[in-house]
Amino acid sequence: MLFRLVYYSTNLVKKSVNPRDSELRKIVSSAVSKNRAAGITGGLMFNRSYFGQVLEGERDAVSQLFVRIAGDVRHKSVIIVEAVEVKERLFERWSMGFAERTETSEALNAKYGLADGFDPSALSAKNFLSYVLDIVTEDEGLISVAVPTFDG
Repeated sequence: MLFRLVYYSTNLVKKSVNPRDSELRKIVSSAVSKNRAAGITGGLMFNRSYFGQVLEGERDAVSQLFVRIAGDVRHKSVIIVEAVEVKERLFERWSMGFAERTETSEALNAKYGLADGFDPSALSAKNFLSYVLDIVTEDEGLISVAVPTFDG
């Protein structure tokens, strides 16, 4: 059975002049092949203050990865938003979005009521998952397998 884990955390990565060429890109590049080999897909988005991530795959693989992620010193205050069994993936492949101030991110922030930019603590679990899906879809031009549906 597929499992989805959604979390956010406070970003402690040293700020770079060009965040797209920073330590964050190195993190993602390294994770892509490892996650693919483990059958994990998902979406990672970040800004200078937060990480927001969705992980999808077999429960054991996602759990093992999350244990490593939670112990990483490049972030703190890890908050699990959702951890559920799912019937299908929302993300076909690993994707990443950078929530810098662009026309796209400003439109998404307005859509989700985030007047001060991306702040996952201000979003419900449903909206957090939708936000990550929206930003990585818009930023990377990806198409997800399914439109998210939520119970409750």
